[in-house]
Amino acid sequence: MTLSHNALRSHMNRYCTAVLALFLTAGLMLPGSALADDPEPADDSTNATSLVANAWESDNTTAAPQQDEPTLDVSINGSLRFNALFRSYGEQADKTLGDGGFTFDTFRIGANGSYGGLIFDSELAVYPESFGGVFLQKGWVGYEFSENRQIQVGVSQVPFGIQPYASSSWFFNSTYYVGLEDDYDAGIKAMFSPGNWDIQGGYYMNAEQTDFFAGSNFGRYSYDVVPVNSFPPFDTQGEANGTGDANDVTGVGGYEVVPGVDGEGNQIRSPIAEANQFNLKAAYSFDHGDLGFTKVGVSGQRGQLKNLSTGDTDWHAAYAVHFQGRYGGFGAKLEFAQQELNPPLTDQERTAFQSAQQTENQDDDGVPGPEGDISGVNYDADDFVVMGAYNFPQRVAAEHTVYSSSVSYRIPVSVGPVSQIKPYYDFSLVTNKNVDSWNDNATHDIGFLTTAGPLFVYTDLNISKGHPFNHPGANFASVMAENNDNEWRTAFNVNIGIYF
Repeated sequence: MTLSHNALRSHMNRYCTAVLALFLTAGLMLPGSALADDPEPADDSTNATSLVANAWESDNTTAAPQQDEPTLDVSINGSLRFNALFRSYGEQADKTLGDGGFTFDTFRIGANGSYGGLIFDSELAVYPESFGGVFLQKGWVGYEFSENRQIQVGVSQVPFGIQPYASSSWFFNSTYYVGLEDDYDAGIKAMFSPGNWDIQGGYYMNAEQTDFFAGSNFGRYSYDVVPVNSFPPFDTQGEANGTGDANDVTGVGGYEVVPGVDGEGNQIRSPIAEANQFNLKAAYSFDHGDLGFTKVGVSGQRGQLKNLSTGDTDWHAAYAVHFQGRYGGFGAKLEFAQQELNPPLTDQERTAFQSAQQTENQDDDGVPGPEGDISGVNYDADDFVVMGAYNFPQRVAAEHTVYSSSVSYRIPVSVGPVSQIKPYYDFSLVTNKNVDSWNDNATHDIGFLTTAGPLFVYTDLNISKGHPFNHPGANFASVMAENNDNEWRTAFNVNIGIYF
């Protein structure tokens, strides 16, 4: 039996509403406390000042017993960070910094607090204009029913995988660059933890946005499927002058994310965005007393990709199994994830993409065909999606497997203001892509975190093939799909941050 498009959509809407209602009802009835995956606070949320104010005072002097009025408790927090980056790309070196430089990274300002059972948390990030400028990383309000039950409404961290981070380094593991680590979206999340359980679930109407019209740009903190036609058009004349490169620091020249003819690929693909995503995560912690803990869990998500031109939708989904442990000073994080994304393209778009590649792949006699293989494109339009963050889009394989791991050791020290040094090693791999000829993404990161009061210094040596933050401008758009560069690259980075 074949259902019409409208019927399918109607069934989907009813299903989503029913699941959400059941989920929220369960969330309000179950006991539990939202356990943080990592007992230490996330670096960007380190608080040092608290502003406590009485919301109002009551002049009511009736004889009836009076309850204490709630007070408004607000903590202001933020950070200021700089990077010292050194890398060697040879002829493909960054045009502005050569093989390295000392640059501004980010300034963040945030506030969190409570008023009785009402709770809130927000953070605004300021990056260089070429990396997206100013945008909201998170911002939500919620209600804490008890110390083990709460809901959050707004832009919140999506409950998936190891949190707050699956990695230890400044560079992050590859899970982040396919949207499966430290992701933030807009919706509602419930958190409860009966006993040693950590159960979280959420419904996200769309990805986090910075404008009213569904976030039509790549200026954001976490990686999402974003409409590619929002990116500046590819300037073929600029390409000849070198301004069409991904390393154009102004971000104005743009580059071709969707392969096409004469730089028109970005315009032949309908805008596609995330919508109606459901997440569920369940993890159990084994308490080892003074030794530490072991936490094992599973995560899943399923949602829609929506063609904003036609209204058509298709599904995307991911799941993960994860392990996190701390034993004395030793820490370990392991995660396995698989993801599939199905862009809802029209038949006309698929045909246009194939025709564009046939035109590009011409041999010397000008006859279209695969002999010339000029474009290097030997795949279909729906073999990839376009994801992006920090103002730069990239192609991502529509199907892939991710392995992520991190080991670390905390060493207490007492040398001047320095209180701790934490060496770590991160490894991640993106493999099993849906096109056999596409190259894997592999990252090794060896580094250490130095803590001195409010000062946090990440020192990293990143050796990788296909890491978005260690990749030359040429072929950048292919980095998480074909990975056409497929060369081992080395980058040394020192990130210096003051957190307050």
